[in-house]
Amino acid sequence: MFYSKLIVIFILALTSACTLTAVVENQSSANKNQTDAKLRLNDIWALESIQGEKLVLADGDRRPQLEIQLRDMRLMGNDGCNRLFASINYLDDEKITFGPIGGTRMFCHPMALPDNFNQQLNQVSGYTLKSLILSFFDAEGKELLKFRKID
Repeated sequence: MFYSKLIVIFILALTSACTLTAVVENQSSANKNQTDAKLRLNDIWALESIQGEKLVLADGDRRPQLEIQLRDMRLMGNDGCNRLFASINYLDDEKITFGPIGGTRMFCHPMALPDNFNQQLNQVSGYTLKSLILSFFDAEGKELLKFRKID
């Protein structure tokens, strides 16, 4: 009788340990996938669309680009005319916010694209990253800017 109780206790302990190990491995895997997704932001991105409208460049226009550097938690790039830079104040799996965006102050003709780009960038509060496409959203979930990975 003593041995049968001992065997039951051993079997219960063994199955509990296996279940606990599986739960820990699943949680660890989920955390790694979230971290990997954020790390994929760390790249150079070229603008594809503004407010859902595909970007069509006129003669002389440059395509706006962003470079996200997570190690330093900063953003830099160009708006199609001027260089820009900002700190990344907050970043999680869905939200991103920037500090004040600074930049050079050259005049390019026309200024419609740089002005619109900067207005949209200042409203960013969230993002999605699917494959090679990075989309920025405002607080209401409206898509502001869409980028394609170029590096």
